[in-house]
Amino acid sequence: MEELKNKLNAIAKKEMEYADKNGSTTLSTCNYSGWDMDVWNHKSAIIKKIRESGYNVSVSVSWGVTDILITKPITL
Repeated sequence: MEELKNKLNAIAKKEMEYADKNGSTTLSTCNYSGWDMDVWNHKSAIIKKIRESGYNVSVSVSWGVTDILITKPITL
């Protein structure tokens, strides 16, 4: 279980780093072969971790693919 937590934390950290560098990033996941089932099964935990870190997160679903848009927080 600890290995899974480390994997999911690493995914969240990587996506936040991309958002910091580029302003935003999208993490896509799906429940089909060839996709990472750990990301699919625990996408809510990944989203929670990113939101708790202060990033804006929106989720959309199209054709069975869940797209998670992560935006770098800015202060106006």
